Amino acid sequence: MNNGCICCTVRGDLIRILNRLMRQKKKFDHILIETTGLADPAPVAQTFFMDEDMKKLLAIDSILTVVDAKHIGLHLNEKKVDCVNESEQQVAFADRILLNKCDLVTAEEKAEVRSMIKARNQFCDIVECTNSKVDLDQVLGINRFSLEHIVNDVDDHFAENDHDDHEHDDHHEHEQK
Repeated sequence: MNNGCICCTVRGDLIRILNRLMRQKKKFDHILIETTGLADPAPVAQTFFMDEDMKKLLAIDSILTVVDAKHIGLHLNEKKVDCVNESEQQVAFADRILLNKCDLVTAEEKAEVRSMIKARNQFCDIVECTNSKVDLDQVLGINRFSLEHIVNDVDDHFAENDHDDHEHDDHHEHEQK
């Protein structure tokens, strides 16, 4: 995949790579797409509904978000001007939150983090972990994705092609390797 944020490359690279994977003789039970920590999940999810081949061949099992229990409060409460708060988007879109670094927070801090997450997404499961260690059955085959939830409960952002309406905090340049 080209370097750069997934929202910039998702339509071309992701579709091309997934189509190539689907043409292989050996079939996959699951394909796990890992985005950067700053990626908005909407463009990735949109790919599976906007591209006809993707609609026929693949389905979203769930949207997982790894949350740093120690620092998520700073990110969720960050006020951004003229762009989306990616942390809020990731929490809002998630079907399951992997609440990581639980060993670095007190029980009270963990309860506060859970409350902050549930205030933004009451429907997500929260799985606590340390060092991102989690059973694979907590990641694959959980069948939690709901387009209805995205459309009705998150916001109308999912239905829009928002790439022109947001800015990136990292102001990176794209390069190919």
